[in-house]
Amino acid sequence: MAGASGPLTRTMPMPPSPGGVPMAAMVSSRLQPMSLLPRAMVPQAARQRQVTIRLSSWHRSCFFLPCCDQSPVAPRIIFPSIPRGGVMLDGYPIRSFLWRTVGRRGGRALLPHYQNLLLRHTLRHAQLHSPFYRRLFAERSIDPAQVRHTGDLHKLGFFTTASDLRHDPWAFLAVPRERIVYVMTSAGTTGKPKMIFLTRHDWNVVAADAAVGMRAFGITQSDVAQILYCYGEPGWMVGPLLQATFEHLGLLIVPAGNAAPIEQQIDMMRTYGTTVLAGTPSYLHRLTEEAQKLVDLHSLHVRMMFLGAEAWSEAFRAYLQKAWGARVFDSYGMTEIGLAGAGECGLQAGLHVMPNLIFEVIDPETGDSLPPGKEGELVVTTLGRQAMPLLRYRTGDIAALVPEERCPCGIPTPRITRIKGRSDDMVCLGTGENLYPEDLDRTLMGIPSISGYQLIIGKQGYKDTLSLQVETGSPSQELAQTILDRLYRSLGFLRHDVQQSQTIVAPTVEFVAPGGLRARSPIKVRKVVDRRPHAVHVEPEAGGAG
Repeated sequence: MAGASGPLTRTMPMPPSPGGVPMAAMVSSRLQPMSLLPRAMVPQAARQRQVTIRLSSWHRSCFFLPCCDQSPVAPRIIFPSIPRGGVMLDGYPIRSFLWRTVGRRGGRALLPHYQNLLLRHTLRHAQLHSPFYRRLFAERSIDPAQVRHTGDLHKLGFFTTASDLRHDPWAFLAVPRERIVYVMTSAGTTGKPKMIFLTRHDWNVVAADAAVGMRAFGITQSDVAQILYCYGEPGWMVGPLLQATFEHLGLLIVPAGNAAPIEQQIDMMRTYGTTVLAGTPSYLHRLTEEAQKLVDLHSLHVRMMFLGAEAWSEAFRAYLQKAWGARVFDSYGMTEIGLAGAGECGLQAGLHVMPNLIFEVIDPETGDSLPPGKEGELVVTTLGRQAMPLLRYRTGDIAALVPEERCPCGIPTPRITRIKGRSDDMVCLGTGENLYPEDLDRTLMGIPSISGYQLIIGKQGYKDTLSLQVETGSPSQELAQTILDRLYRSLGFLRHDVQQSQTIVAPTVEFVAPGGLRARSPIKVRKVVDRRPHAVHVEPEAGGAG
């Protein structure tokens, strides 16, 4: 593995780096090395010791990376000590390289070549080993070789859907069953849960990607992370994945879950000196409302909060930051992509996408691709996934690609906007007005004593019914009237559709005890539940599983 010469090696020219130093990438079909850095960018010590890192056991190419213990560009990223020769990649060395070191110098030029290489191998792997995609490619006479780069993905001419996964998840399996180590299932808030299989390598890559992202976003080894996601639900792996992520960073981890009494959560924060909280917006809302009655939240010295699994608004960010005195960050993930998909940097100008994912945005009605800046449904393709590669998977989440200007933070990966909601969470009311969960956030955020809420939509003849279930320890007629007044002021169409078009029955408010909504759905609480007969996803009546 000493050189990169011979008839099987070809050179792909790359754009010059910002300093005018030319870059070149060497690709071979026989494990020939790929030179990722121009000589001028490699520290002297690294030039004397280089190692080969294989992307995975099924790839027939590899990267040729410098292995240096310190980097003047990103001193917080430490490359693990790697012996000479080829080693299996758990994801951390190359992704730390892409996220930070290259991010400061020429990363945007390098990243597309890295992703294009992985995309071609992913397509070949899916065609050869995934029964679902092998059949699909054959039926549609699709030649994966026509997709040479990420911009060609639309040439595949199909989407993978949630119904495909629910129908037969085993048809997507691209490795022998004995190689499956982890099985994830969705939380089940939008229908029958989906099963996602991961090899140990897949799990390590996801955890390492998330770790590198959190390091880049400001978490340090001196932090203490308290995990507030649900534990103990079969297949719900956010808690264990976050533990693996924080273990990569060497943090003290407090796996608190979301079932402990609020007093116990506060006690754990004091005992261990928690500085980072990670949980769902709905649980953090309840925690904030109840905990601030018991303690000055600023005295707990929490400095960062990471939210995921549910859509939430900027008004909710402001509410949490004022209550805790902490910075609040958004993250995006879903079971199908291994949970870790994108996250905000310190500038909070969009969510940086993990380097092993490709996002497209489409019109959810027509399937046509949309340009950056235009909101639509996110479609994702996983790169390098062994057990269960997914090609052009329709997420159902509404967002947009951020236009191509480079984020000043230096991270080279593309960005998406914050998730507005799900295409199946957007509901049509009355005379055709659209309602998103974030509309409720804007309406109800900041009302004292409210710790959670859920809107139940039903049907009474031709009219829609709206029942707002509100968690509070202080129910009163005055509070109910305050909520209704805010609803009418915030939702401009509501008064018209109730009083004039008479297509909506006057909304009602029902109070439940704090924690009552989560008792029905312990993993996450869906803000809008549509129980009308025509609804795409109908949730069970109160008391059922979420």
